[in-house]
Amino acid sequence: MWQRKNERWDFYVLGSAGGRAKSRQTMCIYLPEKLLLDAGNIFALNGESLLKVEHIVLTHSHLDHLVDIPFLIDYTYGLREKPLKIYGLPQTLESLRKNIMNWDVWPEFGVLKLPMTGEYAVEYVEIYPGKEYNIDSYRLIPVESRHTVPTISLIVKKEGRGMVYTSDTYKNPSLWEIIEKDEEIKVVLVDVSFPSYMSTVAQASMHNTPQSLMEDLSLLKRRNLRVYAVHIKPSHEAEVLQELKSLNYRVYPFIGKRRIRV
Repeated sequence: MWQRKNERWDFYVLGSAGGRAKSRQTMCIYLPEKLLLDAGNIFALNGESLLKVEHIVLTHSHLDHLVDIPFLIDYTYGLREKPLKIYGLPQTLESLRKNIMNWDVWPEFGVLKLPMTGEYAVEYVEIYPGKEYNIDSYRLIPVESRHTVPTISLIVKKEGRGMVYTSDTYKNPSLWEIIEKDEEIKVVLVDVSFPSYMSTVAQASMHNTPQSLMEDLSLLKRRNLRVYAVHIKPSHEAEVLQELKSLNYRVYPFIGKRRIRV
C-alpha cells in the first residue's frame, strides 16, 4: 500500500503539568481521533470526541497519568460500541486493576459488557519496551524510562515523522542516543519537574531538572530538534521557566494546552 512520507501531522497536548493547580492539568496527549497517551486530562475533549477514543497508552501507574480513566469509562459506558483498550506495561496494568478498578475504589469495567454490543467494556493490552505496535494510524515504540516505578517513554511515528514523549524520567542517555540516530524524530516532550537547586529531591523522585536535562541534551551532536519541557510542577513553575531561559540549548517550556505540528 502506498504511504506518504515526511508528511507533517498534528497532536494535541491536553494537559502538560506535573500536578493540578487552577488552570494547570496533568499529562494527556491526544492523537486524533482515537488515541491518547496518558490520561491526566481527558475531559478537555468534548463529548463527541470522548466517544471516539478507543485507545489509551499509559506510561506508568502514577495517579496523575491515569486519573481520568475511571471517569471516561463511566461517562461513555452506555454509548460505546467498542471496548476501550488500555495499553501499558504488565506492572502498570496490574496496578491499575489492583488499586483502582477493584470494586472498592471503582467498578472493574473489564468484566462488564457494553449494553449496545455485548463486548467487554475494557480490554487490557500488555506492551513491552523495544517492540513496535500499530495503534490506529500510528506506530508506537516503547522505550524504558527511568522513574520510581516501571515506566516507558513513547516514540510515536506517522507518515515518516515522529515525536517522543519521555513521560516521567530522570536522566536517560539510552533514549537520547536513540533520538540522535533517528532522523524521523522531530519533536521531544521531556519531563522537567523541578528547578536545579532541588536536584536532591528530583533525583530521589526520578525527575529531571534543567541541569540534568542539559546533561542528556549534550548527547545530541548533530540533531536540531524542537524540545519542549513538560511536567513542570505548578508550585515551581516560575523558577523552572526562568532557568530554562538561560539554557544554551533552546528548550521551550510547555504550559497549558495546545496543538503541536510534527
